[in-house]
Amino acid sequence: MKRRLFLVFHGRFPGEKAASLFAAKSAEAFADVGLEVTVLVPKRKGVDSQTAYDYFGVRNVFSIVEIPATELSPVFRKISFWMSYRSFSKGIVAYIKAHAVSDDIVYSNETLPLLAASRVAGNTFYEMHDFPESKLALFGRFLKKMKWVLVHNKWKMEKVERAFGISAERMLYEPNAVDIGAFDISVSKEEARKKLGLPPDKKIAVYTGHLYGWKGVDALAQAAGMLADDFLAVFVGGTDADVAAFKSKYGDSPRILIAGHKKYAEIPVWQKAADVLALPNSGKEAISLYYTSPMKLFEYMASRRPIVASDIPSIREIVDGSSASLVPPDDAKALADAIRTLASDSQGGEALAQSAFARVSSHTWEKRARRILSFIEKNG
Repeated sequence: MKRRLFLVFHGRFPGEKAASLFAAKSAEAFADVGLEVTVLVPKRKGVDSQTAYDYFGVRNVFSIVEIPATELSPVFRKISFWMSYRSFSKGIVAYIKAHAVSDDIVYSNETLPLLAASRVAGNTFYEMHDFPESKLALFGRFLKKMKWVLVHNKWKMEKVERAFGISAERMLYEPNAVDIGAFDISVSKEEARKKLGLPPDKKIAVYTGHLYGWKGVDALAQAAGMLADDFLAVFVGGTDADVAAFKSKYGDSPRILIAGHKKYAEIPVWQKAADVLALPNSGKEAISLYYTSPMKLFEYMASRRPIVASDIPSIREIVDGSSASLVPPDDAKALADAIRTLASDSQGGEALAQSAFARVSSHTWEKRARRILSFIEKNG
């Protein structure tokens, strides 16, 4: 009989945010390494959970169960969120109590549902996506309830060790991952541009992801204005509201194309169309500098295109100067110079791209899940 894992996710599923993709890819990978996986998500209007397989391009190898929760409202958003979060957490307890046995694993990056589940489940596994800069004592009490803790990067590993004294047997370091086959597709740059209607004669820098300020997209847009007329910066992604706001700021620039949100399955083609892939994360916020393990970086590495990225701790622990062109964060001129250099140096860019691709081979979803399962079995 397979060991079971319940993956708890409070967000929209499927949804356009990276956390939703992360839940789907993790669930598929855990199933691939031999676990019976059930994803527990809130029941919400306008979301058909069964489309998650098609939406993310994952196989139907895990179950999806919708847990009743208070419906989110656009009015009084904070209150609405907490009402939904609390009711969802209560629903998680009821479901785990009714369906789980002692050997089952409850896995999540959601603190309140996981804390609630720890009342009825012994094998709780917390994946830490952020770090609490305040209320450390309260968070420490939460961590004591967790059997295991996973952290995404080395900065958080050191902070958690110092702040909470968690033993090595309870803590695992594991960065994010990628489906290499989904991004290393057999499409040439010319074919990708023809398919997408992009100009064949331009030097194109592509950014795929959300348009949040900490993503550094303003620096990339400003860098585009410093490039020659034969360059084009393409922005793919963002919510409708963020895309509209970004277009109001930069939509009139002849060197910028704001493509908006695209289906996840289309993103590899956009990345294959690039001369350069840009990851301009800002250095002004802790989430960018220290907390994240950018899924986008791994997707770029798998795309076999040269990368220009901000030289910040969260990125440098995955790539260095031999696998990406690293520039100071929030420096539009340095970013423009690096894009210009990479686009004109095909040999140097190819060397960076191949080095990055070689590095990403150990960061697949399946290998990640296998290492997590091995950790659980060793420290169970």
